[in-house]
Amino acid sequence: MKRKLSSIQRPFLLHTSGAYRTTPTAALQTILGIPPLHMQLQFEARFTSIYCLRIPLPPIITVTQLQDLEMKATGWSTHPSEHLKPNQISFEDGEAYLARKDIINIFTDGSKTEHGVGAAFCVLTNDIWAYQWSAKLNDNNTVF
Repeated sequence: MKRKLSSIQRPFLLHTSGAYRTTPTAALQTILGIPPLHMQLQFEARFTSIYCLRIPLPPIITVTQLQDLEMKATGWSTHPSEHLKPNQISFEDGEAYLARKDIINIFTDGSKTEHGVGAAFCVLTNDIWAYQWSAKLNDNNTVF
């Protein structure tokens, strides 16, 4: 089984590394930092049996108990943008903040005309245009 898995992995290692075909497979694995496929398969099998199937740990492992292993969360999780830290940038509609003087407002735009695609942004500080930038993009660019 070990030889078959190594023969499957070898062409990918050769292509990734660009090494000569006479380079030993073990050397390619070491250079690229990729474990042998049979060891990776063994790891995944053990991980699945312990983590997903909740099969008890071997008796030689006494430090970790099965109930101490963290379970992966399933289902939907909240998006990070819904729980911003105070120093993070928010991309929400900023109409409510236009009247506040202590906030820097950044407006962006991208558009396409018959002359090409362009992008721009401007920075407003205390209702004063602090900075603006615009550019015509390459002809092969789109607005998406």
